Amino acid sequence: MSPKLNIWIIQRGEPLPFEKNARKMRTGMLIDKLVERGHDVLWWTSAFDHNKKDWRFKRDTEIVVTHNFKIFALKGIGYKKNISLSRYIDHRIIAWKFKKLAPKKPKPDILIASMPTYDLAYESVSYAKKNNIPVIVDIRDKWPDIFLNFFPSKLQKIAKLFLFNDFRMIKKTMMEADALISMMNSLLDWGLKYANRKKRETDRVFYLGAKKVLNIKNVLNSELQSKLQNKFVISYISAFSNINNPEILIDCAKKLKNNKNIIFVLAGDGPLYKYIKEKASNLANIVMIGWLNQNEISSILQYSKIGIIPTPFLIEAFPNKVFTYLSSGLPIISALQGELKSIIEKYQIGFYYPPNDVEALANCILKLYNNPQLYKTMAENVKKIFDEMFDADKIYNNYANYIEDFFYSYKKGNK
Repeated sequence: MSPKLNIWIIQRGEPLPFEKNARKMRTGMLIDKLVERGHDVLWWTSAFDHNKKDWRFKRDTEIVVTHNFKIFALKGIGYKKNISLSRYIDHRIIAWKFKKLAPKKPKPDILIASMPTYDLAYESVSYAKKNNIPVIVDIRDKWPDIFLNFFPSKLQKIAKLFLFNDFRMIKKTMMEADALISMMNSLLDWGLKYANRKKRETDRVFYLGAKKVLNIKNVLNSELQSKLQNKFVISYISAFSNINNPEILIDCAKKLKNNKNIIFVLAGDGPLYKYIKEKASNLANIVMIGWLNQNEISSILQYSKIGIIPTPFLIEAFPNKVFTYLSSGLPIISALQGELKSIIEKYQIGFYYPPNDVEALANCILKLYNNPQLYKTMAENVKKIFDEMFDADKIYNNYANYIEDFFYSYKKGNK
């Protein structure tokens, strides 16, 4: 076993391990592996729960989770909407607080900073450079580039000028990081472009991954179980937002309403949930569930045949729900571009359809519904690819190995 390290992980948007029915995501699963190996871990996060838009703590709070794992939650101002001035200010406050409080803590041996948020990642890298601490940036989204999508194309150049300082921060963060990590290749390439350098051996991709879903069916109420029993269930389990917008499923359900065996389950929450629920209210082949805990998600997926990933935009992404569907052995139908599209087509684990193309989406569903042998083949492909590429236990064991190896290589090179 490697000698014990003091590791800081900076990530402000994920569920915390002690929260009720919390589903561990990338940071939580990585920390589990590091703590198991005996390392000391401090997780810097926010006192505000991004998903529930509510306070975890009403002040800066440090929590001792185990003898070698602590969480430090910093309080901003909170926000009600994902796209808002309040969120922008909240993120700035968290970054500022990290800058002020980090020097008061015992120095870590190594620091892993998630991006977004870029302002917190920027302060993390700045702190590490001042103190000769190796720092890895884990890239998960194209902030602030993605903000430009919310402006008309004619105004994007002006918006970029307005966000000049934000783009300056992301460029400096990428250039000064000792290594770049990402959860898909195109995001790593994006980070390397800002870093203005070629890929090194220490720049890696670790997919988000997921743990295999437990075989749980009895947590759902009897009425819901009755609706789903012996049906061809297409599931959407995600946020209801502008980017993750399942509205096309309403139109698709209308097209397929004469087939009584096909049913759509839409689960999750977000700003568009009420609108989608109202639009779906007269359709018997749509079940709206709302927010689910981890056991309920597992149960829904046990009834499901297909996992759906809609978006109205031409964007590249590789979201958590992809791995959740795959962990349950479900073929997926997706409108996302880039690496996910390539993997779907290369390994034959589902279908891609062009964004907003209802006819194409309905045809993808019917191909799998009307051809049991095709469905069986794709489901078998899913299980094989998940075991080989997307099993979280393997991914985060490898990620933990990488952190240890990187630290010792860095120290050896700086003697």
